[in-house]
Amino acid sequence: MGTQGTVEIVGEDFSDARLDRREWTNRAYTACIFRDADLSGLSTNHVVFTDCDFTGADLSGSRHTATAFRSCTFTRTSLWHTEFRGSSLLGSTFEQCRLRPVVLDEVDLTLASLGRADLRGVDFTGCRLRETNLVEADLRTATLRGVDLSGARTTGLRLDGADLRGAQVGAALWTTAKLEGAKIDLTQAVAMAAAHGLIVEA
Repeated sequence: MGTQGTVEIVGEDFSDARLDRREWTNRAYTACIFRDADLSGLSTNHVVFTDCDFTGADLSGSRHTATAFRSCTFTRTSLWHTEFRGSSLLGSTFEQCRLRPVVLDEVDLTLASLGRADLRGVDFTGCRLRETNLVEADLRTATLRGVDLSGARTTGLRLDGADLRGAQVGAALWTTAKLEGAKIDLTQAVAMAAAHGLIVEA
C-alpha cells in the first residue's frame, strides 16, 4: 500500500488479461505490461500509470478522471470513445492508434508523441500541448481555441479548417503546418505574416 491508501502495483504483466468494465480508484501502476489486454469500458479515478505498455490493448469506451499516464506506450491501441477528464498523458507515445472519437477535457499532453495521429475534429479546448510531437498529425477541423502549443513540433501538421483563435503557438507553426481555411485571430495573423517575412503596417 502507498500513502493515503493508494494501492501500488509494480512490474506486473497483465498481457491478454480480461479487465473490461472494471472500476479502479487510488491505484499506481509502474512498469506494468497490458499488452493485448481487454480494458474496454474501464473506469479510473485518481490512478497513475508510469512507464506502462498498452501495445495492442483495447481501451475503447474507457473513462479516466484525474488519472495520469506518464511516459506510457500506446501502439496499435484502441482508444475510440475513450474519455480523459482532468487527466495527464505527459510524455506518452501514440503510434497507429485508433483515437477517434475521443473526449479530451482539461488534459495535459505536454511532451506526448502524436506523430501521424488522426485527430480530425477533436475538441482540445482547455488542453495543453506544450512541446508535443504533432509531426504529420491530422487535426483538420479540430478546435484548439486558447490551447498552449508552445514548442510543439508541427512539420506537416494538418490544421485545415481548425479553430486556432487564442492559441499560443510558436513561429514555426505558421511555416510548417498546413492551414488552409483555419480560423485565427488578428494577433495571430500578424505573427503569421511576420513568420513569412511580411511587414504589417497600419
